Amino acid sequence: MSIIRGFFFLVVLIVLVYFFAENSDKAIDIDFFGKTFLGISIYWIVLVSFMLGFATSFFSATMREFRLRREITRLRKGNTTKDREISDLRTLPLRRETESAEETASE
Repeated sequence: MSIIRGFFFLVVLIVLVYFFAENSDKAIDIDFFGKTFLGISIYWIVLVSFMLGFATSFFSATMREFRLRREITRLRKGNTTKDREISDLRTLPLRRETESAEETASE
């Protein structure tokens, strides 16, 4: 799996280098929420877009990881409680059937 991931990363890197080489002299104007930015290099547009996407997915993955770790901790505590209860039930003294039958008959 790591070979496929490394190959994919290499292909994306080659495509980005080619893209930057082809568009190195390009500058664009951006109108962003009413503000106009003139003559911004396409490098910065791609870099800022990539970093915003990375930060968003990193934040999302971090929140999911914390939620799952909290859930695992909760389940482990519940499992420990249930194991303790099972252990206590195994060590309870058992009454004989005759004793329990005599007690119910006498009542």
